Amino acid sequence: MDINIIQNQLDQLYKESLDNAYAYMMDIAIKAMNENDDEVLLFILNELIGYYRVTTKIDEGIKIANQLINIIYAKNLENSLAGATSYLNIATMYRAFDQLDEALPLYQKTEEIYQMLPNDDLRLSAFYNNYSLFYMELKEYKKAIDLGKKALNIVKSTNNKAEEAVSCTNLAQMYLAINQIKKARQFVEKGIELFQKYTKNDSHYFSALATLSQCYYLEEDFDKAIQLYDEALAGVERVYGKSKDYYTILNNRDKILKLKNNRHPKGLEICKKYYETYGKKMIDEKFEDYKQYMAIGMFGFGSDCLGYDDDISQDHDFGGGFCILLPHDIYIKIGEQLQKEYDLLPDEFMGVKRITSNHGQGRVGVFEINHFFKQFIQRFPKTLSDWLYLDENALLNCTNGVIFDDYYGIVTNIRKDLQYFPEDIRIKKIVRAIAKMAQSGQYNYARCMKRHDSVAASLALNEFIDQTLSLIYLLNKKYKPYYKWSFYGLKDCTILYDIKENIEQLALLSCQSEKWHEGVDAINFKDEKVRNIEYICKRVVEELNNEGFSSLEDDFLDNHTYEVMSHIKDDVIKSKHIMEG
Repeated sequence: MDINIIQNQLDQLYKESLDNAYAYMMDIAIKAMNENDDEVLLFILNELIGYYRVTTKIDEGIKIANQLINIIYAKNLENSLAGATSYLNIATMYRAFDQLDEALPLYQKTEEIYQMLPNDDLRLSAFYNNYSLFYMELKEYKKAIDLGKKALNIVKSTNNKAEEAVSCTNLAQMYLAINQIKKARQFVEKGIELFQKYTKNDSHYFSALATLSQCYYLEEDFDKAIQLYDEALAGVERVYGKSKDYYTILNNRDKILKLKNNRHPKGLEICKKYYETYGKKMIDEKFEDYKQYMAIGMFGFGSDCLGYDDDISQDHDFGGGFCILLPHDIYIKIGEQLQKEYDLLPDEFMGVKRITSNHGQGRVGVFEINHFFKQFIQRFPKTLSDWLYLDENALLNCTNGVIFDDYYGIVTNIRKDLQYFPEDIRIKKIVRAIAKMAQSGQYNYARCMKRHDSVAASLALNEFIDQTLSLIYLLNKKYKPYYKWSFYGLKDCTILYDIKENIEQLALLSCQSEKWHEGVDAINFKDEKVRNIEYICKRVVEELNNEGFSSLEDDFLDNHTYEVMSHIKDDVIKSKHIMEG
């Protein structure tokens, strides 16, 4: 029997029906056994493993895998390329069935054997693609991306466009996992372009469509996301029937449809439409001569200015409204009259009535420019030392939200000047954050637990979480929001986004006092909180290395402070205490 002929026939049958393909494989398997054709039998068993993986028939897949392993060893193929290909297929099946412990040694054995292949062999790229997805399951995203890039580089060197499309899709999924939506779209759109040109019925094409749909969902373009999911569903059903992948895609599509149907307009959307409906007309009709001095927008206090508002936010200080900022001399002339006209505008818009709380006074209306900003910061920073002691949340209030129109330009320039910390200040604050993370999480949490002082340990843990969040925002060059939104706001971060789940675990895990007995001296990995703390710190060290702030590999963050500090150029800031700022 000729394997190439069998492969071509099988490809054709897959296009018609999974059942027909399965029947054909079983028929070939019986013939191969009767004819003692080991080569064909190994080929068919590998194909059956793929079939059982796609159709999620776990027991049958494991049974075939065991038979395949037995044949490999019986024929002394355990260190051969044929054996490695089988190990890879079995490992991929185990990964699909979430049996990662069984998959790892098979991946490792495959990698060991595949070292004999030339660097441009497509079997190597297939291996790295699969291995990268395994590390995705383990949430070791950096390793996954590195392996995915290896696979892509190999297929590019061979000019195999179909495999390049697969590699691009895999990398897109990895970047999505760490919230790098822009990079994800770049790779998946390239993958889709290649699939459509070279291999549109490939199962990975439907995965690429689903991945691009996820990108649109994260960008809140729900209609486009649903359209792509529908296209992916139709393709999967046509080629593979209603498989596990079909129902995964269907579930994601239904979630987005539900979100779309239940979604209320965001506060900034309401405010902009309110301004365009009422504010512009009022200004044009009654203050046309002074419009050239105005800056109009929505910024300052409130979750709506961050874009974080939800249904719960609508109970106070939410709804149609905007800020008008004027220079001092113009404010003296028209400020009072402009405020009176503003107050006459409707207090209900798009079904939402603005209810102002006691703490919500002065969030919208007419302001003198300097007065508006000085409610957050006493003076504009002129030196690096001024910057060092400014409140981060106050700076965020100065720079958040949206300017609808700025006819004068001063407000835009102020916001631009305050947009983010100077680099020396950012580095100094990174030093402070990692020092406090080491002090609170890697040092004091354990000391408190050894004393069985659970309250003090909880306080240390809270400090560790807070400083970890500060560090993530600093590395992403974003101001950290008010504590209520600092965890939620990680959705807008990309660097170290992957430790979000570890941070959440620290908040959700119960007290680990039973893991602390007398005589515990080393890092107590029996405590699940310690495991999360140490993993977070390990990832921080990797990122410090990636950004060139530190060359050390020591997981104890305090040992990195002085090397990171050495990157500060200003002597005054560099001379400050580690914890200052």
